[in-house]
Amino acid sequence: MVRMQKVWLAILVAAVAGGAGVAALPSAAIAAGKCDGKAKPCPLQQWMRDNAGTHMASGNFSAVANAMEKAGKFGGPNMTDWAKMAKKTADDARANKTDDVKADCKACHDAYKAAYINNEALRNKPLP
Repeated sequence: MVRMQKVWLAILVAAVAGGAGVAALPSAAIAAGKCDGKAKPCPLQQWMRDNAGTHMASGNFSAVANAMEKAGKFGGPNMTDWAKMAKKTADDARANKTDDVKADCKACHDAYKAAYINNEALRNKPLP
């Protein structure tokens, strides 16, 4: 189980880092206080690391479920399945379905990462 958690953490870190690299902004934007996905993580990116990734890596599925319930409120415009995907992830986490939670996270990243990367206002939007 511990090995699986370490593998999941490595996958999560790689996914976040890979997405962050694509989202990198020019240094002028960073100087203006905007996130760059690397040196200055975007609000959602940092929140997910702190509230989902850390708990997933430690196997605290109850905390992952709680985080996903909150994350359901963070979707942007035209992200019609965001809340539904977050709820499914929360339900799967409560049921300790590790593989399903991983698949849920990947499905959400695949569906919405580009929307965040391509929308500066959304990337820098403070979380509720």
